[in-house]
Amino acid sequence: MPLVINGEEVDDRVVEEEFDAIKQHHESRGEVVCCDRDPEFRQRALDHVVNRTLLRQECLRLLGENPEAELDQAVADLKAQHGSDEDFYRNTGYTPKQEDQIRQRVGETLAVTRILDHLLGPDPDPTDQDLQQFQLDHIESYQTPEEVRTWHLYLEPMGAEDGYHCYQTLRKARHELQAGADFEAKAKEICRPDHQVDLGFYRQGTMLRELEVVTFSMEIGEISPVVSSHFGFHLFKVVDRKPPVPLPFAELREELAKQYLQVWRETKVQEIISQLKSRSTIVTPELEEAHH
Repeated sequence: MPLVINGEEVDDRVVEEEFDAIKQHHESRGEVVCCDRDPEFRQRALDHVVNRTLLRQECLRLLGENPEAELDQAVADLKAQHGSDEDFYRNTGYTPKQEDQIRQRVGETLAVTRILDHLLGPDPDPTDQDLQQFQLDHIESYQTPEEVRTWHLYLEPMGAEDGYHCYQTLRKARHELQAGADFEAKAKEICRPDHQVDLGFYRQGTMLRELEVVTFSMEIGEISPVVSSHFGFHLFKVVDRKPPVPLPFAELREELAKQYLQVWRETKVQEIISQLKSRSTIVTPELEEAHH
């Protein structure tokens, strides 16, 4: 059974095209392995098509058909984004004979824009207090990163047999350090002369992931187990930490205002769609049941 929204049957190809677009987007970012996420992408495609159709139907009900002049301009703007008509056809796969199909797709987007502009109204003008609260509500995005400062012992094995020797050397050093031995003296004893003991402060994402997982899990004064990487064997001591602190509001105000409006708009759009769904009849191919 095809997708049916308030008695309007939606061609299966529309959902398939949406699915293909979503999957291609994630594939371009290297996030997809074969068909592992196909069920997720198909559900998302179905949701997108349902939402667009509901908004288009509401636009027709409240505002009527798209004005021809606005539709003409929207089509022209779309083609201009590609540089020329020829570039547009080459980039999208459409042909001049499919002009009606192009206008239909552009018209759907235009209708969604018109009805949302109508229902959303003007954007809010948040106060500094609003934006400061927004920063607190999303503090992980608006604060300095956590940092740790570590001391480091490192041995690079020259072969498999030497690898075992390096491991045992660091393992013994760990016990001695835990018993009170001096870290810098131990580094001079077992590491190369040019070895850098103090790695200073660093944030996550600046060194090997397998090493960060260890050092950022440690407390000040703690000595790590012996850790291996493709470079060799490591032993760490955390000597200081810098917890995250909020970034200055004055430096963030413009970015906060932009994100505040984006979240406000996304929230309102979801409220509108929920209201439309609550008074609509939707029969999906998977469920084959109506939601009233």
